[in-house]
Amino acid sequence: MQNPTTPHTFDNFEIAPNHHWAIIGGNGSGKSSFARCLKNQYSERASLVSFEDEQALLEREIYEDDSEWLNKIDHGRTTRELISELSPSHDVPASLIDTLQLASFIDTGFRLLSTGERRRLMLARALVQSPDILILDEPFDGLDHAFSQHLDSLLTQIAHDTQIILVTNRLSEMGDYITHIACLHQSKIILSGIQSQIQNSLEFQQLYTPSTLHKTLPPPPSNHTPYQADPATPIADLRSIRVAYHNKVILDQLNWTIHPKQHWKVSGPNGCGKSTLVNLISGDHPQCYSNEIYLFGKKRGIGESIWDIKQHMGLMSTTLHQQHRITITAETVILSGFFDTIGVYRPTTSEHRSITLEWLDYLGLTEHKNTNFHQLSFGQQRILLIARALVKRPHLLILDEPCQGLDPMNRALVINLIEKLVAHNAAQLIYISHEPEDRIDCLTHELNFIPTTNPTPESSPYTIQTTALT
Repeated sequence: MQNPTTPHTFDNFEIAPNHHWAIIGGNGSGKSSFARCLKNQYSERASLVSFEDEQALLEREIYEDDSEWLNKIDHGRTTRELISELSPSHDVPASLIDTLQLASFIDTGFRLLSTGERRRLMLARALVQSPDILILDEPFDGLDHAFSQHLDSLLTQIAHDTQIILVTNRLSEMGDYITHIACLHQSKIILSGIQSQIQNSLEFQQLYTPSTLHKTLPPPPSNHTPYQADPATPIADLRSIRVAYHNKVILDQLNWTIHPKQHWKVSGPNGCGKSTLVNLISGDHPQCYSNEIYLFGKKRGIGESIWDIKQHMGLMSTTLHQQHRITITAETVILSGFFDTIGVYRPTTSEHRSITLEWLDYLGLTEHKNTNFHQLSFGQQRILLIARALVKRPHLLILDEPCQGLDPMNRALVINLIEKLVAHNAAQLIYISHEPEDRIDCLTHELNFIPTTNPTPESSPYTIQTTALT
């Protein structure tokens, strides 16, 4: 094992034959930059899967949107087209479709894919090139539990012929194929060597043991008027919901009522409709007005302003993350939560700015106040968006995979924060997560998407099961 006190730059890192590395470190430690450097260094031999490349693909699809000329909505290139453009044979091998379970969305446009489906698409684009080195930057993020297990087994098989570099925040994602570990801090390798030796070292334990959190929550704005819930009036009431695209049914006859003081977990496989459900509630889905939805006692679509609804609601989701494409600072991201906008387009008060600074301090990001959002790590971006959702102290807090991309310290901070809000009756929670380790003890109910047997084309392939949690 190398001396853990001796820092190493990226240039000193070499991939020896039959070595499979896990690259770990806190948010902002430089892991994604390290992955990109490795891709550039090994060039033709390596393929990289990363959130940044997925975001770049989304940007390309948006730029090439032909909806205006086609007189119909252009949902982007299909999964098949996006894989075949990188395939040496210009097609998609049937074995790859089967291995990555792509059949159900192989001819679906990119912008209609769920978070997990997009991640599987990016894996397919990498594997179709038959790389000698496969660099995976948080490949398990956004994947449901079943496919995560499948991917772990798949990577074990791939490791027989291909060297794997796994960049991860979760130690539980390191498969048996991993032989070596490198720990990054401030863009330097501070600890590296054989996996068993590194994980058993005192230095490693000190780096990856979360500290106890005793921080006080930043205050709400002084003009904040908490929503006064009527015990007889549901916070949200969705009735006979149906959502379909191009003969593909996403939700069908879904009924869901959220009563005051209930905190819900939403779970189910990738592509089942979890994010669609969230966007229906938030008003960010085009079919929300063609369905019967009541929020805070008011029926959506009877003349209320979208801001009337959003003033009591806070949202953090992967879709919202991807919509932050403009150039703004970390401070502006949090400030925008007061106005439910992407960016700030109206005057802010000294109180707005003071509360924002308190949130930056709470998150440990004060030094990044003026840093461009896109220059921050994926995990740092994520916790900023959580603060954006909380800054106005909404009554209904919707968190879609909030801990995705967070290191152990920040996961502990976010989960502790959520528990504090609920313990003080400061918010009701809708929580979507695939990760068993991101357990929220305050949840009272669960809505679960259960795959149905032999669904018809006119119905959803999932049934909805709601249960009270003990």
